[in-house]
Amino acid sequence: FDGSAGRVPWCGSMVVMGPRRIFWSVTPEQTNSPYIGDIAGALRMADWAVEPFTTRELLTTSDEIVHIQWPEHVSRGSSTATTLAKHLRTGPLLTALRTRGHRVVVTAHNRAPHGASDPVDAWFRSQVLAMADAIVVLVPEHGSELRESGAIGPRTNVVTIPHPIHAPKTAVNPATEQDLLVVLGQIHPYHLIEEFLDAFDHDVCPYEVLVIGGVGDDELLGRLRERASTAPWLSIEPGFADDAKLAPHLSRCAAVVSLQRNTFNSGGPFFALPRNLPIVMSAGAQANDLIERVGAEWVFPVEENVELRCVELNDWLGQVRSKPALSPFTLEAVTTAHIELYELLRS
Repeated sequence: FDGSAGRVPWCGSMVVMGPRRIFWSVTPEQTNSPYIGDIAGALRMADWAVEPFTTRELLTTSDEIVHIQWPEHVSRGSSTATTLAKHLRTGPLLTALRTRGHRVVVTAHNRAPHGASDPVDAWFRSQVLAMADAIVVLVPEHGSELRESGAIGPRTNVVTIPHPIHAPKTAVNPATEQDLLVVLGQIHPYHLIEEFLDAFDHDVCPYEVLVIGGVGDDELLGRLRERASTAPWLSIEPGFADDAKLAPHLSRCAAVVSLQRNTFNSGGPFFALPRNLPIVMSAGAQANDLIERVGAEWVFPVEENVELRCVELNDWLGQVRSKPALSPFTLEAVTTAHIELYELLRS
């Protein structure tokens, strides 16, 4: 692959010669992330064994492919005890990666960790980015951003493989009137929910707003509930939202809102677009790439300071849209690109 242009071809058949093993830092058994579930599931169907790794296993094997998704999840846990345990293993883990001939792939999902971080996280992230045999980015411009920031060297191979988009298991049956904005995702400060609500003017953009998703910050949830008690157009539904829970809301949905701090890539568009729902998302290279590929009527970019243009947003929401063209984002193409990268690293 080309370390400057960094594109792996998206076409071609999945030719696999017998079982192959890849160690992933997180597997479908460990997360409900659709990104992980979709790609790992498709790789397994193509006769690749996608397995979690342990430090002991990496120290006692050699010449494996180790694909690290979200380095901060490797070096930090959801509790103090888990974080300490992960901190303690970072040194042996890096030793294993350096000395046992493993090929390292890192997917650069974000500029920096969304949640809490510390010097150990920053150090581990810098180390794995520096040692990686390949960096996967979901949008071409992110490779340039990583180089310019000094996170990766001038000779690091950067490969662009897009986020997959495929038809949802449950179709959205729209109501006669779409009068709801759905703020979807973890209820956590990094999603800029309060900032969006601060900037949203219901008098100018007369849509109801629903905040729905798993709770990542109890204090934020409390503030949102207090705000909703005085704003009749705002409602809060905490907790993981499956298709059944989302269905009645999406039938009224005018757009999905998915803003993020430090964003490289938001999963919001890949939930919204296959359901023929437009997306309000953070401005940046990913938003620009989607506007170029699927059209400006499907993507409304918002700068990180969230100076929301409510008159413009209201006009944009009222547009008549046909279905977006999503052929570049097929799961088969994304899986093929991963396989081609892994085969290249094995050769």
